[in-house]
Amino acid sequence: MRHPCRAFAPLFVLAAAAATQAPSLSDAPDKTPSDFARFVKEGDGGHFDTAITTYKKGDVELILFGAVHIADQACYDTLNDRFGHCDALLYELVGPADYRPTKDREEGFNPLSLLQKGLKTSMELSFQLDVIDYAAANFVHADMTPEEFQQSMDERGESLLSVMMDMMMQGMQMQREQQDREDGSASAGANLDLVKAFRSGEGRHLLRMTFASQLEQIELLAAGGKKGEGGTLIQGRNEKCLEVLAREIASGKKKLGIYYGAAHLPHMEQRLTKDLGFQKVNHEWLVAWDCKRRPDVKYDRALVKQRQQGKEELAALALAARDYRRDAQVAKIETIATAHDLAASKVDGVPRYAGNVKDPWGNDYQVERRKNGVRWQVRSLGQDGVKETDDDLVVQEPRSGGLFGR
Repeated sequence: MRHPCRAFAPLFVLAAAAATQAPSLSDAPDKTPSDFARFVKEGDGGHFDTAITTYKKGDVELILFGAVHIADQACYDTLNDRFGHCDALLYELVGPADYRPTKDREEGFNPLSLLQKGLKTSMELSFQLDVIDYAAANFVHADMTPEEFQQSMDERGESLLSVMMDMMMQGMQMQREQQDREDGSASAGANLDLVKAFRSGEGRHLLRMTFASQLEQIELLAAGGKKGEGGTLIQGRNEKCLEVLAREIASGKKKLGIYYGAAHLPHMEQRLTKDLGFQKVNHEWLVAWDCKRRPDVKYDRALVKQRQQGKEELAALALAARDYRRDAQVAKIETIATAHDLAASKVDGVPRYAGNVKDPWGNDYQVERRKNGVRWQVRSLGQDGVKETDDDLVVQEPRSGGLFGR
């Protein structure tokens, strides 16, 4: 069972502007209350970020990872690597005890799932449940079961209908306040002609900008808004998570992480620092959505085919890179392998990699160490031939299982 309240995230909030951050929120390494989500506008683009915030109590270290349910693949790749270094990673998901979603899970007819898949496709994003490795040995389910969720709502006199109505009323209030700030004019999101935008190749960029500037607001509403902080959706589920945290610490775990929606984290932090004796010691930002303006390759069929070819060749090269790294004991090698090395390397007389060593634009494929973790990644410089620009294609070597996925 999915997060029940997600199905009621109101679409009309997409026309509302982003909430103004309260001035008391902080991203300082030792100040609370913390800011757990932000949108940074840069020129005609920008980025939506979620926080990675660290707390300590004695020899126990706890990291809060702010979750967003659709994001750039690079965001989830970074999180998978960071999660692997936790003794226990506690995750949210209302479902059966120890439920671990897989990419091939059966969902049935789920309007929310259809919406999320449509959004991730139109904006070329990834879906959290498809790419986070919930099968990792250190993952610990730390949320209510459906039965616990319903019991908590009954005890508090709540219902999904009342939650939905609260969300609708708060969304309408947000719109009124925004219109008042703009002297009664409609919001920028409401004036978007998305049909025209997609025909011009600007649709993806405008959708990303519209959604990213409002994600924090949408998350808050989807979690029940401010009223939800005292109810099942926020406080009730947070308390269940903290119970699991206490259990894991009692079992001897010293480095733990909690992966919960950003709307949950203000209350979570308050409980940790005011009631449980933890102190904030670090605060980082992770880019979840990169909203730089870039051409939409869907409008260049030849380019689409070239990029698809590049992705397929990189996938084969990444697999060869993983096997080469293992067999060659890369820790003892000063210079990393190249695509040519992998093509020349043989196992039982068979080339380890038999594909192209140059990408569709004539540039050498590159094999690189990554900033985090032990795995390698392979890169095409894309059609511009320049490294670390927006058109680069990057594929990580596949995980091999185990706690650290080596």
